[in-house]
Amino acid sequence: MKTIVVYARTAHTGKQISACATHIGLPQIVKAVDCIPALFIALRRGPVDVVLVDVALAAPDPVKFTRTVRTRYPRTGVLFTGAADPRTAATVAAAGALGFIKARSGGADDLLVAFAHAIVLARTSLVNTAGDVPRQRPLQPLPMRLSEREVQVLAGLTEGKPNAEIGRDLFVSEDTVKTHAKRLYRKLGARDRAHAVAIAFRSGLIS
Repeated sequence: MKTIVVYARTAHTGKQISACATHIGLPQIVKAVDCIPALFIALRRGPVDVVLVDVALAAPDPVKFTRTVRTRYPRTGVLFTGAADPRTAATVAAAGALGFIKARSGGADDLLVAFAHAIVLARTSLVNTAGDVPRQRPLQPLPMRLSEREVQVLAGLTEGKPNAEIGRDLFVSEDTVKTHAKRLYRKLGARDRAHAVAIAFRSGLIS
């Protein structure tokens, strides 16, 4: 069975990412690692289709990191996430990376949301290219309908925006955003921001 390897900052973040993978329906093909040795052990064991990497962990030279992985494992794609400028995103793409999913800060929540996006994108790629990937489970109906405002807040969460920025976009206070977020978490049965994003992807609220 092919694998998506997620290179995260800490073991705790790795566990959270693995939990997101479970909610999206990918518990068997997502593996989280938190150091370079563990990453290359996973690559040697293979086959690995995609490595999702926090760009901060590829410092000081994400281009070299990309070329090293692509040279040693040409069938493995590299997808970055995190906070980086457009020039860095362009240079890693030129070096052979699949792309770059930007997080608005280095905060754990933002990176976790970006990883949720990346896992979904990577899974789409796997489904389109591999016949041995497990089929996604049927979409499950949501227990309660989200209000228009809750959907707007959820959209902001999926873009990795902090509550204050979502509030500015919607012309409401940060406290109001937090209230809407708590309500949509309850309706979705989500524990936190990343869990809500995963459920939204899984339920078809976000495409």
